[in-house]
Parts: sequence; structure tokens; C-alpha cells
Amino acid sequence: MNFLGQMPGGKGGPGLGNAELQLRFDEGRQQRYFSDRRDLLECVLRVGGQSPHPRFEVWGEGAPVLLADGSEAGKRFELSEVLDLSENGVREQIEDELRTLDGRDGSR
Repeated sequence: MNFLGQMPGGKGGPGLGNAELQLRFDEGRQQRYFSDRRDLLECVLRVGGQSPHPRFEVWGEGAPVLLADGSEAGKRFELSEVLDLSENGVREQIEDELRTLDGRDGSR
């Protein structure tokens, strides 16, 4: 897989099919693909306690990679957000967003 998140020959990796989000962590050595933000945020919280590096990069699907003949060759991901769990309040913001996505905003 190259830096654009695609396999040689323009094919997506296994399970990449409908992935719209890419999560990079462990200084870019680890990558996970998600079709929805909720699953991505849950992964950040789950892995955050185990990863030696607190920085998580969220990459969104960008314009497709195009070959010289104009045909699409694969997915391209563009950096859209950085979640740094070492910063005050970031973990709480993620938990709040998860509650909102679940329909539980904490209000009574």
C-alpha cells in the first residue's frame, strides 16, 4: 500500500471498499479504515490507552487518484483533523461527540 492508501495497480486494500475515513496513529505506522465517524472515534478511545503516541490523524476521502488517461486509479485521503489525546479536554470532546452520535446528549 502506498502513502495514498491504495494498493499497487490502483486497487484498495482488503476491506477498504466503502471506507470514507482513515485513521493514522503510532506516528503513521498504523492505519485503520472506517465507513463512519462513530466507529473511528471509538477506536481512538480504545487504542489511545495502548498507543505510545497520543496523536491520531483523521483523513477523509478526497478526490480520486487519476491516471494519465483520466480514469480513476484508487482512493486518496486528505488530512482533515488531528486528535491529540495529550491535550486537555480532547478525550472528553470525543466522548461528548459519541454521546451525541448515539442520541444521548446528556440533557434531561
